[in-house]
This record gives sequence, C-alpha cells and structure tokens, in this order.
Amino acid sequence: MKKMVQGLMRVLDITRRLILNALFIGAIMVLIAAYMMDEKKLPEQGVLVLNPQGAVVEELKRPDASSWTLPDTNQAVLPDILRALKQAKDDEHIVAVRLDLEAMGRTSLAKLQSLRHAIEDFKRSGKPILASGYSYTQGQYYVAATADTVFLHPMGNIELKGFSVYRNYIHQALDKLHVDVHVFRVGEFKSAVEPLIRDSMSAAAKQSNRQWLDELWSEYKRDVADMRGMSAEHIQAVADDPAKFLHQYAGDSAAFFVQDKWVDRLGDARDARAFLQQKVGWTSSEALPEVDYKDYLHQYAGNEREHHTANIGLIVASGTIVGGQQPAGTIGSDTLSDLLQQAEDDDAIQAVVLRVDSPGGSALASEVIRQAVMRVQAAGKPVVVSMGSMAASGGYWISAGADAIVAQSSTLTGSIGVFGMIPDVSRALESLGIHGDGVGTTRMAGSMRMDRALSQEQSALIQMNVEHTYQSFIQRVAQGRHLDEAKVRVIAEGRVWSGVDAKRLGLVDRLGDLPDAIALAAQRAGIAKDYGVQRIQSSVTWQDMLAESVLGDVMMHSLMQQHLFQTMAWWQLSAVQHVLQPLAKLLQLQDPRFVYAYEADAGLI
Repeated sequence: MKKMVQGLMRVLDITRRLILNALFIGAIMVLIAAYMMDEKKLPEQGVLVLNPQGAVVEELKRPDASSWTLPDTNQAVLPDILRALKQAKDDEHIVAVRLDLEAMGRTSLAKLQSLRHAIEDFKRSGKPILASGYSYTQGQYYVAATADTVFLHPMGNIELKGFSVYRNYIHQALDKLHVDVHVFRVGEFKSAVEPLIRDSMSAAAKQSNRQWLDELWSEYKRDVADMRGMSAEHIQAVADDPAKFLHQYAGDSAAFFVQDKWVDRLGDARDARAFLQQKVGWTSSEALPEVDYKDYLHQYAGNEREHHTANIGLIVASGTIVGGQQPAGTIGSDTLSDLLQQAEDDDAIQAVVLRVDSPGGSALASEVIRQAVMRVQAAGKPVVVSMGSMAASGGYWISAGADAIVAQSSTLTGSIGVFGMIPDVSRALESLGIHGDGVGTTRMAGSMRMDRALSQEQSALIQMNVEHTYQSFIQRVAQGRHLDEAKVRVIAEGRVWSGVDAKRLGLVDRLGDLPDAIALAAQRAGIAKDYGVQRIQSSVTWQDMLAESVLGDVMMHSLMQQHLFQTMAWWQLSAVQHVLQPLAKLLQLQDPRFVYAYEADAGLI
C-alpha cells in the first residue's frame, strides 16, 4: 500500500510539473504573439517622444549575483536616444519631437551635453522641438532648455541648487561597531577611502572637489544661458537667493520662471500637445500621433545596418572595473579583453574606439585591460579613447596608452592614485563572544582575513604593493602620454581633473564627444572617407532578450526585484544601505592583492 501511494505521488508530481511547464511555455507564446500583434506601426506623420526613464547610462547595467549593490531598475541608454534623434532628423514621418522628462533620473553633465548636441543637430532639419513638464530637476531643465518651446505646469517649479559633493563619513560608526578598516594609499588627493577613515572631508579633497565643481557649474550656467538667452551671472543670482526673486511673485514659482524667460509658456501636457499640433500645421480632428523613441528604434532595428569594407569598432567600457567575466554595466577584465580581441581578429575593423565611463576599480583588472588594448595596437589598429562622464583612476589607467584620447569638457578624469584596503571585524566578533584561533605552516598563513587582526608584516606587504602599483601607474601614464615622469607626479597624487584641465595638462589630446573620437579613429586608420561603425558587445542571452524585447519594462523590473530578494543582504533593504554605501562599493572591487585604482563616483545632477 505504501509503495502504491508513493508511486501515485510521483505520478502526481510529474503531472504537476508537466502542467506547470506547459502553462509557462503557453504563457510565453501568448505574450510573444501579443507582442507581435501589438507591434506599433509608424504613422504617416507623427511626433517622436523622448521620454527617458530613470538614470541616463552609457549601457544597460544588468544585475549580478556577486554584486553588493543592485542597479537601478529604470535606466535610459544614451546611445539609443542619440540614435533615435539621428534617424528622425531625416525621417519624413517624424514632424516634431516632444521632450517628456518627468521620469528622467540623475545623470552627469557630460551626458546632458551629448543630448544637447544631438538635439541641436536634429534642429537643423527645421522640425520643432517642445518640452513640457510638471516640474524640472536641474538635469531635466538642462535638456528642456534645448527645446524651441518650453512648457511648465502653472503650479510647477525648476529646481536650481548648483553642484555639490556631500558624503557620509562613517569612521566613528565603524569604531562603535568595533570594525577597523586598514587603509594604505599613495596620493594626497586620493579621497575614495576617506569616508571610512575620517569623520569629515579633508582639506585636500575639498580643494580638488571645489575646483572641478566650479568648472562644471560654470559650464552648466554658460550652456543654459546660451540656450535661453540670459546671462550666467543672472543664473548664479537666482540659484544663490531664489527667495529674493520669488518674493515679488508671492512665492509663485511658475509665474516667476515664465516672466524671467526660463520657460516660454505655462500649461499642462494637453496644452503642450495642442500647441505642437498648431506649430506643425496639423488640421485633422484626431490628435497628432506620437511614437515612443524605443518603439521608433524597434521599427528600424533591421534597416540600419550598413555594410562597409572598413569599420571602426566601438566598444563601451561602462561601470566599475573588476576581474573576470561580468554583465553589462560592469567592466570585467576578461569580458572587455575578449571584446578587444574580437576587434583585433576582425579584418574588417581598421580601428577601435573605446568609450570609457568608469570610476576605476581593481588595479590588476585595469592592467589586464590595458594589455589587451596594447595587443590591438600591436596588430596595427589604432585605438582612440572617448571619455564619457568619468574616466578616472582605473578608468584612466586603461585609457592612458591609447593612440589618442578625446574627452568632453565636463569629463572627470585623472585621479592617478592607488590605495589598498582591508576591513578587520575581529574586534566586532570578539565583542559578540566569537573568537578565532588556529595554526598555520608560515607566519603569513591564514592572513588577509577580515576576521583576523592585520599584522605588521602584512601591513608592510600591502603598503609595498600599493607604492609599487602607484609607481607602475605613473610610468604607464608617462609612456602612454609621452610625458616626463616628474610632470606626471605633479598632476597625479589622486587628483581629479575636468576635461578642460586634463587637456591643458596633457592627460587628453582634444575635447569632443563620441562622434569626434570616431572621426579621429577613422583618420588615424586612413579610412576617413568611407567607413562604418560596428558596435562590439557581449552576446545577449535569451533571458535578456525576453525581458527587454518581449515582456518589456514590467518584466525587467520583476526579474530585478526577484534578484533583489535572492541576493541582497538584509541591511541593503534598509536605510542603512545609503550610509554604508562607501564601504559596500569598495568591498565589491575584488582585487586579489587588495590594491585599487578607484575614485568615488561623483558629478551627478
């Protein structure tokens, strides 16, 4: 009887699995069919809607089970937006562009400037661009200001705060928790580890941060003043004392901003659409059709490939630099090296543009990538680096040996410095009654453990590694940039520079954006008249394609939320995550020697 019941249960279990699998496959097929049937067709005439959702990034950052942090669930890929604008410029079906910036998250000034250049290029078509919003953050307003007409809701506002760097310094908290962090660094301005060993920002860090913050803020004011026909001095005055200006309008922000020419009209989204229809001469009783930029790109996915005998290989290096194979949005040394090897082996690729947007990371991983870059050059193919928002520390390490470096004026780069870090939780464990003990065959056996105090021998070893790595960094920069080592030492010390200062100091060759770097690479390869641009990237899994192309953003969010509950420690789900973020970011760098070329990510607005 018992065997009969067990057999019946096995049959029922197998049947249950088959039914569930069939239902799952059926649901997928239904979703695919629905997606294919619901595929939007381009209207005869319509408005392209640029509505970036979340942070604007160089490439989509995917979740990684080994990461201590979870990527934003909402991300807008900058190259996609730029591609949509370029395509729409000469598309007779697109009669105008509407900027819907409500959901656009924080991003860098460098990315905003790239958007501005693309929008200004679109304007040459003579087609109008309109921006509308309930309110604008500082970054959203920069993009809105590029439009021909800017609408603001009658109860809306423009956030204007200027740029700043404020961090949580957790040294005292770690001390209360009996956690020691042993730090070894070279470079007076190397401030990435300061939140762990200080209770305030050092004078050197304030000096360095103040310089690049002032330069970027000056660029922001200059750009907005140019786009809106006002003075940079007036923008500064409003940002310094908004109450003074709002007083005469009884606190009515929208009334002030329209009278002061920050925006052109007050109205909601419906008013903005009606204005745009009139602007393009739309006479139909039906509303002027709109098409989302992602749907628009999907229509052209199969039509934009051009075949050339010579190509420029474009490789994006975005995120923190760590070892091994890593998903998109994190720079894995093996992953990026494999992409560079693909470019090296492909006879159709005559040059490579490496788009770097990184605060750095593992020194060893950075060197692995630098060697891969050199192998491409040894194959007779020039490598040009295009710097995005940040190419600092390890990001500069992998760039320094390129044939040419093109940076944006607001790029944050340099930070030529190195540090080592070993957390020590032995005192914390002892306070809980947890004691470690054991034996080893050498004095170094069992060392470099977070649950054991760091010995003098171990400290000396790490310090020597840090100093040697710093010397190697200096030499690689001097060789790659054809500079005297003594000069590199002066501009190193872990100091962050803007793109403008980096060019002045010889750390980059010229100022420009990605198209400028591509043109320079073609010139270096001798194919300036006829070439294509071939994006080289890691293959996308069927799960990624399903999440992004078929099930859309909702499923992508669901998958990432599932990843959250499966892989994140409990403290990451609480407010503690924000406070401990400096430690979390450093712990994920994963250098086997505990030596890092990393700069705290900054410059978001």
